[in-house]
Amino acid sequence: MPVSVLLPKVHITFISLLLTTSGCGQIKTLSPAERLTPEEKLEYLVLKAAAPGAARTFLTLGTPQSRADYITWFWQERSPLEHDILLRRAEKAKAVFGTIDLLGDERIPVYIRYGPPRREEYAPRAVTTETSRIFVKPAEIWTYDSLGLQFDFVKTGIAFRVVGINRFGSNWFPSALEPVDYGKPPPKPAPDARTLDFTFNLYRLTQHNDTVTVELHYGIAGNDPALSPEQQNLIHLHFEFQAQKQGKPIVTTAGWFGCTPLPLPDSTTDVITSTFVPPVRIVGRQVFQLPLDVYTVSASAITIDGKAYTRRHKQLNLIDYVRRAQPGSDLVFYALIDSTFQSPQFERPDWRRVIPLVVPEIHSGGTFYLLYEIYNLTVDSLKQYWIEANYELIKLPQYQAVVVPTPTRFISGKGSTAVVVERLHTMDLNPGDYLVTARVQDLNSNRSTAITASFKILKHQRPH
Repeated sequence: MPVSVLLPKVHITFISLLLTTSGCGQIKTLSPAERLTPEEKLEYLVLKAAAPGAARTFLTLGTPQSRADYITWFWQERSPLEHDILLRRAEKAKAVFGTIDLLGDERIPVYIRYGPPRREEYAPRAVTTETSRIFVKPAEIWTYDSLGLQFDFVKTGIAFRVVGINRFGSNWFPSALEPVDYGKPPPKPAPDARTLDFTFNLYRLTQHNDTVTVELHYGIAGNDPALSPEQQNLIHLHFEFQAQKQGKPIVTTAGWFGCTPLPLPDSTTDVITSTFVPPVRIVGRQVFQLPLDVYTVSASAITIDGKAYTRRHKQLNLIDYVRRAQPGSDLVFYALIDSTFQSPQFERPDWRRVIPLVVPEIHSGGTFYLLYEIYNLTVDSLKQYWIEANYELIKLPQYQAVVVPTPTRFISGKGSTAVVVERLHTMDLNPGDYLVTARVQDLNSNRSTAITASFKILKHQRPH
């Protein structure tokens, strides 16, 4: 809590003299952009939004005339009409967002570049827990549906800064492991083969009589040294489900997969890359109907030259899953869920595209999705279910509640099974381990259900 102290008058006079005589060392050094005239600042912000490299060049010019000549030359080489449009957006952004920190508020170049967004605002508030009082910073989520872009902003100090940029829709196709017909057996691992950054995960969903729907998510890190961004890399994958009761593999799947990592973004040409976007995994997905049993699931991945190889194992217990008769499925983590078709492997009955997250990790500021099913809901006279769904986050190991935009939603549909999708914004949450609890209330029976899973937030990196 701030404490006010009343100083004697003589001390105040002495301090004032000190500030007067030594103030030269206390004066803030203005940045090149802050020395610009008001009109030049708008031109600089337009350049920053349209061509960051040109904005940096603009700041190196030493006279008003040289800067004016540069603006004239730059837009003659491009489109004067585009210049007029962006300049009008800059004036609007200055009036709405730039009254306090015109040059520091990162909403302004986004507005200039892309125009008015679909804007969600989250006001600051304090949330009191049993052990602490958590203060929530103001936040905004800007969505450009036609472009498939979403920006997450959080107020830091006097200005808003970008903490996350996410892509979706028909303009965005993440890299995938797609089956290819290569027709050759996999090589043996080389004696000095290094570990390929490959992993997989398993999720249990709907039970059908004596079988359970199981989703297999797998992927390779896009920045793995074994992969070349310039070519179609061939990886051989082998999955085996060893059943404890059967004592033998009941499911085996293998094949060659091609993958091309996405190129790293060019931060000199687009404002959306002003925040570092870490490489994502190149992923695949398969769905199985498995008999009730306890499985040891083995997966191996090897490059076409045999110089990189990995073999991993996981346990999958479907007997306990069914025996508990829990009212909901596992919480399934996805990097993206939307209505854009990309590949048959990513289709669900209710969504055209579900891209696996594979490892439940996300960089601070990133967005991910949760999908889960709720079973045996009570239906009304119209054979419909009605539920209320939300979620909460807990920071580990302190078990401290954290606050992010978590709107409560009311969902209805035919039948007694609901599929719920939540989009989670990590905003400016600190790195570390978290629990997410999905909560559903059956409004027809007043029965409540909670499903919990853990995930990790990694440190977010910004360029210097």
